[in-house]
Amino acid sequence: MSDLAMRENNGAKATVYGRRAVAPPVDVFESADDLLIIADIAGVPSGGIDLRVENGTITLNAKHAPAKDELPALAREYDEVDFATTFRIPAGIETGAISAETKNGTLVVRLPKATTAKPRKIAVG
Repeated sequence: MSDLAMRENNGAKATVYGRRAVAPPVDVFESADDLLIIADIAGVPSGGIDLRVENGTITLNAKHAPAKDELPALAREYDEVDFATTFRIPAGIETGAISAETKNGTLVVRLPKATTAKPRKIAVG
């Protein structure tokens, strides 16, 4: 199932909605039951995340907008930026059961394997 680790945009800079877009840091893990995509999206509220599954891919778009202060900043390292990345979904994933949650600036996307794709022990008689 290593196809999931193949990013469609290969981390290249792009634009989304006319703004600068970068691929967020992402880790991909595989267990016997599912695949996990873990993305660092610090500063993005859950309402700023758009996660879509279509045509055999899963696409993450997120908007990060730093807080607007009344006073001008003396230094600013957090730009207004969009995160965007796409992964191909390998065969054997129950796309209708994909789920996602955010916690402490991390997005965790769970892609459950279909029962037929899970490893199973064969009894020998």
